Amino acid sequence: MKKIFLFFAMTLTVMACNEQSTSVEVKKTNERFELSAKYPKNKQPKFDAVLKEVFRGKDSLLLNQNLSVGKELTLSNGAVFYTRYNPGKLEMEMLLERNNMNGRKYFDTLSSQVKKALE
Repeated sequence: MKKIFLFFAMTLTVMACNEQSTSVEVKKTNERFELSAKYPKNKQPKFDAVLKEVFRGKDSLLLNQNLSVGKELTLSNGAVFYTRYNPGKLEMEMLLERNNMNGRKYFDTLSSQVKKALE
């Protein structure tokens, strides 16, 4: 019985610690750029502000879409991303063959803004 209680307590502790962690990973290869961000609920307002800044003007309508299942987004500047977003987690992938230098610069700007917001 003690072992079961100890296992349950350790599991809850690990889960609680994981919920407060923040991570932002950017991977770049010859074929694609990838961004993965995980963050706790208390950073959501900052993150929402970054999304509103990044997807402004004509692109602001993209935020109204259901991105939880993942969608391909084409921005007004021609950048094409595959995006999956749920509060607490963002995943973006950009295939280089489908994007020009403007799209690549946009990805770099987006990555740096996400990192700043989640510091």
